[in-house]
Amino acid sequence: MMALVPTSSTGVTQWSPDVMPTPSSLWPALDRFIGDLAGPALGGTRFPLDMYETESHVAVDLAVPGIKPEDLDVQVEGRTLYIRGRYNSGNAAGTRYWVKTLPSGEFQYSLTLPVKVETDQVDANLESGLLHLSIPKAAEARTRKVEIKRGNSVKTIG
Repeated sequence: MMALVPTSSTGVTQWSPDVMPTPSSLWPALDRFIGDLAGPALGGTRFPLDMYETESHVAVDLAVPGIKPEDLDVQVEGRTLYIRGRYNSGNAAGTRYWVKTLPSGEFQYSLTLPVKVETDQVDANLESGLLHLSIPKAAEARTRKVEIKRGNSVKTIG
């Protein structure tokens, strides 16, 4: 990757012309930069993901366009959610691509859930390219309303 290196540190930066990137070297550098921003899954492509909670559940929605249920693996271990999958884009051997932006290969997400959950009661549904996970919160992690009683009596202990 090309880097711009200042030739002096006198307050006015002058760039050495021999380290200026050429147009042909900019595309791979730009691809790496965008891939680094997007993250590691699928070589830099990350599927959109939402994680939120309701009164009784933690929910995760993950866009996985074109992926079949049998190409996904979802596991919950303690407070960690693992989503693994394989995107089959049908790359034919000997094909010469001019532009290739569709993801292919394996991907993995590892998310820490915000609360303890019931790992044996996870519900997963895949519809129209959206994986929806509904994970019940553990009883101790749920909000519990405390009933306030009306009355004048004071209980003494002892």
